[in-house]
Amino acid sequence: IAFGPFVDWVDRSTATITWEVDQPMQGQLRWSMPSGQSAMLKTDRLAKRHTVKVTDLVREGEYTYQILSDDPELKSKTYKFDSSFYYRLPRVTLGKAETTDAGRVRNAVKQMLDLAKGRAGYCLVLGGVDGSLPLELVRQSDFQVIVLDDRPEVIRNVRSNLDAAGVYGARATAKLGKLSDKTFGPMLFNLIVSERHLLGGQLPVDSAADAFRSLAPAGGTLVLGQSGDFASAQNWFGKVDARTIRDGKNEPVWQVSQRPALAGAGDWTHQYGNAQNTSCSDDELVKGEMGVKWWGEPGPRPMPDRGPRNPAPLSAGGRLYIQGDRMLFGLDAYNGTVLWSQSSPEMRRANIPRDSSNMVADKLALYVAQGRYCIHYDGQTGQRARRYAVPEADTGKHHWSFLAVEGSTLVGSRVNKGTLYLGDDGEWFEDFKPSDISRVTSDRLFGVDTATGKTRWEYSGGAIINSTITIGEDVIYFIESTVEEARAKAGTIQTIGQLTHQKLVALDLNSGQRQWERDHDFSKLQFMTYLVYADDMLIATGTDKDKNYHTYALAASRRVTKTEDGDSSILPPGSLLWEDHHKEGKGHHSGHLQHPVIVGDTFYSDQWAFDLKSGKQIRDDLPERRGCGTMSASRHSMFFRHYFHGMWNLDTNKRTQFEGIRSGCWLGLIPAGGMLLAPETSAGCSCTHSIQTSVGYLPRSLE
Repeated sequence: IAFGPFVDWVDRSTATITWEVDQPMQGQLRWSMPSGQSAMLKTDRLAKRHTVKVTDLVREGEYTYQILSDDPELKSKTYKFDSSFYYRLPRVTLGKAETTDAGRVRNAVKQMLDLAKGRAGYCLVLGGVDGSLPLELVRQSDFQVIVLDDRPEVIRNVRSNLDAAGVYGARATAKLGKLSDKTFGPMLFNLIVSERHLLGGQLPVDSAADAFRSLAPAGGTLVLGQSGDFASAQNWFGKVDARTIRDGKNEPVWQVSQRPALAGAGDWTHQYGNAQNTSCSDDELVKGEMGVKWWGEPGPRPMPDRGPRNPAPLSAGGRLYIQGDRMLFGLDAYNGTVLWSQSSPEMRRANIPRDSSNMVADKLALYVAQGRYCIHYDGQTGQRARRYAVPEADTGKHHWSFLAVEGSTLVGSRVNKGTLYLGDDGEWFEDFKPSDISRVTSDRLFGVDTATGKTRWEYSGGAIINSTITIGEDVIYFIESTVEEARAKAGTIQTIGQLTHQKLVALDLNSGQRQWERDHDFSKLQFMTYLVYADDMLIATGTDKDKNYHTYALAASRRVTKTEDGDSSILPPGSLLWEDHHKEGKGHHSGHLQHPVIVGDTFYSDQWAFDLKSGKQIRDDLPERRGCGTMSASRHSMFFRHYFHGMWNLDTNKRTQFEGIRSGCWLGLIPAGGMLLAPETSAGCSCTHSIQTSVGYLPRSLE
């Protein structure tokens, strides 16, 4: 299989399975059903790319399938598909309902949706008439539609018509009240429109400011117009920033306001927050008292076992991306709506402390390394918009491993086919043994233009240690082993004893040119090797076989320093600035594997905090962390697993637990977009906790 397979839902009882092979052939797939029956599905032509449709899927069924060929020896492994994992809104059969000016409403809704960021999530209709507008929104979109009006007789009429149409309670509802009553939580809606204005010619009784506060940040859209005096609609917006949409005759049609990202909010785009690996989003808003904003899917069933150190969730552009057990989810970060999901049975990565994650994100897209390719997913729809190939992909011998995205450059690394940890047998990757601590190495680094897909540059040197690749200020840094035995096996999983003669290397992000390299003895970094960039410094850290931490702070560029006599001194890049060595202080549950966190000018490692510039220890009272996960941070708070979800306020030193719910065994709590996002990652755990669900927490200060 060169690409795929992928299972995409069509509707609740129908899905498609898509895959590609290297040579043209007839597509053949054996489909086995929960009943024990099987069917052979075939395509009708010779091709490399194939799609078959499976129908009559039951709601709680476990299916298997295998891709075949005319050669009995040429077949795929047997894949599993669970039809329980369907997250779209229920399908409704639209009945009869009284509607007003159907053609005009249909055209207006089409234009409204074209102005919105997406077509799924929550839509608020400010003020009703008879339900014609919400009914058409149900027809043309995947929104959950809510009508809000302060007139009881209007609510009764809207409910009656939506019920007659068969959508009430399933896709649409109506509530009596006003936004000023705080009927809904803040920052909830992806689209806000008004039937009262469109069909009744009356402006909403709610203010534009209240409507704007109800929009989800990073794209929530408020649309008003096509009725009455347009100047009145413009005036209703008041101080809310809006733009006017005009038709072909330059006549004003719509007044539109789109809520931007929250000022001070951060993103979590890479495994450890960013390409610098700081484990800090620099989000200024996630602090203080927190409240539950949403909770729900995905739950534990589609998720992998919590133990094997799985990839972290990501969040950017108002969306949350979650990697399940061969499943991929795209959620709205502000209301928890599952925007899209996909079954991808060849997508898997584990033992992240000895490898790198297989997904990164930017404001618009999610990038996932799978097999020979990095797949570009549209963040809003989940469409596989394009793909980028690993060098020499057509040989079938190489897979895409590390990836990062910085601006328009997608950075990747290459390994031999099958070089990855799967963690499918409950491995904890905790002990000092080769099967746990051996490193994934790459034989090549390369940069790809995300717009054109063209490879900008390639680098090959030694055996590149994936867990050390970090990017800061347009420079890529990593540690590689240059000993001949390691070079010869670059692109495989290698033991630490083989990865000797290590160098710290710096490449230009845009050209791939080597800027400098420096020999360094990192031999004490045995359990794991991490590399973090901050403030023109590189911090390499890890533990030895006796669980002692060894940390080296190195200059990321050439420095000019002053001696006590006032003379200038040149400090070459890669020079040691300070170092620290201490026995790990946690004493249990992966205390010796903790990934560091850098917040501002403080370096947090294990149970201690150090001044980033000097290496001086400044505190030793980090919160107790019973669980085996690692820490993450915003600008003012740190998050971790204790017995349950834990939070440490860095400003006040207050420590808080969110009782009854916990994260998994690596990094599962991410502060981004002004929220603390906590997808379910505890599947398979036997520890004491009662709630297994995904949660979005919002600071009380933003409510």
